[in-house]
Amino acid sequence: MRKNLLATCTFESFLAFASSANSADWRAEFGIGAHGGDPEVSFAETTDDLDTDNGLAITGQLWADGVAEKMPWLTLGAQYLRLSDSDFSETASGTVLGVAVTGQLDLDPTIDAFLINAAYRKPDGKFHPIIGGGIGVAKSSIDATASATFTVNGQNFVASGTADDDDSNFAWQMFAGMDYDLTDKAYLGASITYFGTDANLFGADIEFRNVVGMAKIGYRF
Repeated sequence: MRKNLLATCTFESFLAFASSANSADWRAEFGIGAHGGDPEVSFAETTDDLDTDNGLAITGQLWADGVAEKMPWLTLGAQYLRLSDSDFSETASGTVLGVAVTGQLDLDPTIDAFLINAAYRKPDGKFHPIIGGGIGVAKSSIDATASATFTVNGQNFVASGTADDDDSNFAWQMFAGMDYDLTDKAYLGASITYFGTDANLFGADIEFRNVVGMAKIGYRF
């Protein structure tokens, strides 16, 4: 029920975005960069942060400028954002009943988000500062791989397994950046974003709070 409500609200927001942008100036924008942020995990009344690597961020956006005659600085956007490759890996060793055991856990989280954004963007000149925020829905997923090596009388025995889980939930972001016009149609830009969403994965409550830095290229049409 919650996932259906989120999808419905996001779709209705997109329809409102489209209807308000009928007379707007349109831009398509693509970006690539990096993201980082150690997810906070709560499980069995214990809370800790996963020490994840920095990962890859990619995005595609459709912007509508000048959607309000009395607010030429207002721009609305529909965005797809993917955060991936922020891997977590942990190895531990010990001895159980005289048998040496080495275990390793690898986690690969991925977030796919669809957001509706509203922002201030300087409408004139070649240099366009932008600041704003957005809300939407995000699908968070984790691929988990666990392996263990048992050493008995000098011989190694290996066991391993994989699992995955996903959850969809509310997502939000705040961002700031700039665009610079190369021509009347093409421009380059950069942005920094603070993104958040929550998920329940493998029975644990996870808070994703990611800082995303991107370089962007855009085209007016």
